[in-house]
Amino acid sequence: MNVKIIYSSWVPKLFKRKAIVLYPYIFISKTEKEAKKLRILHHEWMHILQIRKEGLFKFYLKYVGEWFVNLFKDYKNAYLNISYEKEACFKEKKINLPKPLK
Repeated sequence: MNVKIIYSSWVPKLFKRKAIVLYPYIFISKTEKEAKKLRILHHEWMHILQIRKEGLFKFYLKYVGEWFVNLFKDYKNAYLNISYEKEACFKEKKINLPKPLK
């Protein structure tokens, strides 16, 4: 399935984020130029790869489940302690985007 990227979107702002993946869409609150400078797309592309590996349902179920459990452990860092976020943060600087996305 082709991934569609939408820049200058209001959707991530609902979640107080710079970007969010609602497969097959990547919504980015910044302009394309700002997003490239901040390497936002690299992080979000990692989530696309995670979804393709795990499957759509499993990815979102685990993502939301971990976030919910983390709320009780460490409210302030619940989002950062999601395993998919940890992996995306770790690998975002190492990932190569597919040619059409660059």
